[in-house]
Amino acid sequence: MSKIKAIIIDDEKNSRIVLRNLLESEFGEIEIVSEASSADEAYNKINTHTPDLIFLDIQMPKANGFSLLKRFETIGFEIIFVTSFDNYAINAIKFSALDYLLKPVEIPDLRAAVQKAIVTIVKKENSQPQIINLINSISNENSDKKIAVHTGNKVKLISIPQIMYIEGDRRYCHLNLISGEKYALAKYLKDFEDFFENTSSFIRISKGFIINAAHIKEYSKGDPFIIKMANDITFEVARRRKKEILEKIKKF
Repeated sequence: MSKIKAIIIDDEKNSRIVLRNLLESEFGEIEIVSEASSADEAYNKINTHTPDLIFLDIQMPKANGFSLLKRFETIGFEIIFVTSFDNYAINAIKFSALDYLLKPVEIPDLRAAVQKAIVTIVKKENSQPQIINLINSISNENSDKKIAVHTGNKVKLISIPQIMYIEGDRRYCHLNLISGEKYALAKYLKDFEDFFENTSSFIRISKGFIINAAHIKEYSKGDPFIIKMANDITFEVARRRKKEILEKIKKF
């Protein structure tokens, strides 16, 4: 197999040097063909070198990493995002089934992300659908955002409005769709809370469930407070949370 061509994109010179050294010492199958310190420089170098893989810093002056990606009509390379802690961006990346590294980069995390990228490149699979979904999620240009879930050897993009409720089960969550389909993700309910934030129609009604208020069929006026969903499944909500949840329901 020929070497995998990679470009490091980061406005911090020291970060580029550290990452280059780690890659050269750990991954003989990767060839760093270029580096870039800005989105404009990166755009030109990607077009020149046609890399298989880029390491992309999210926070860069003038234009960030997401702005760079928007300039490509076709994304024919894999991406490993590199970032300082940015909860909103990280959640969006995770829910698009893409990889990221936190600065300072740790070797085990780098090894896992690179090995996954190599497998994708060798199999000639392309992450463009997930990348487009990520860009839409970050920019809020598309109200029909999606969540990427792994099903066998494929990644399926689930339209968020199609989710009726989410059930938490320790380290896993189960998405229950209005179609009756169910999908499992290795995430906590808190991850979904952070992803949806307070502006969406999704409401945490208990320790184990988040429901989509858009699919509520009816709810009781008195106690106990019962919510019935469009598929007739019911949830009993704790009395102490009734007022808060009713206020949220009435917004949708």
